[in-house]
Amino acid sequence: MTDENYHVRRVNLDESDANRLAKWASLWGDLVHADMALAERAGLPDTASNVFVRRALWEAAVVSYGRMAVSDKRRNVDYEELIRAARGDRGVEFHQTLMVWRHDHVAHRKSRELETVDVYADYLDSDLPVLDSIRVAVSSSGGPPLGSPLVVEFAEHVKSLRDTLWVKYLAPIGELLATRGPRSSTVPVDPETEGLVIQAVLWSRMNGTGIADGGEPTS
Repeated sequence: MTDENYHVRRVNLDESDANRLAKWASLWGDLVHADMALAERAGLPDTASNVFVRRALWEAAVVSYGRMAVSDKRRNVDYEELIRAARGDRGVEFHQTLMVWRHDHVAHRKSRELETVDVYADYLDSDLPVLDSIRVAVSSSGGPPLGSPLVVEFAEHVKSLRDTLWVKYLAPIGELLATRGPRSSTVPVDPETEGLVIQAVLWSRMNGTGIADGGEPTS
């Protein structure tokens, strides 16, 4: 239930730490997208009627995850440090596995193992060779089957990165901004926003950073 007597004045923060927070938050949003795509795919039966949806969700998860590395010019954050902080050497190794999927198949279709294209000539089975048709068959991977080690670890990998990103980067920067108090110059924000909005409360006057004693982010 919303308290109609509660009002806030939202303003934009334009300072170096806020800009740094925005870059990490952009990465966090992509990890949320990857997580949701994997969760949706896990709920779809592996049937012929779902083949294109399952493939689209797998590729969406891989592409969203891959932006962590290929969007470095805009974000300029040390994602490798994040990966190592979250999962150590195994995280770095698994990241490379996912980027092979991204570079060699999902984004560029370079892998001959994950996609093959064959052209066939079909002849009628008779004494005289009569050409019946020319066909082309594109066999492209729609991602590993549900429950495979790659899929299971992908979901665990994304969750670990999200949790570590929140605890070590997002919430601390949010708390840093909060401790500075009111700004001398602030620009009000128009509350109307179009498109998908993924919002995270990094600090509030009720519960501070929102990080529980165990180090996990809380809602």
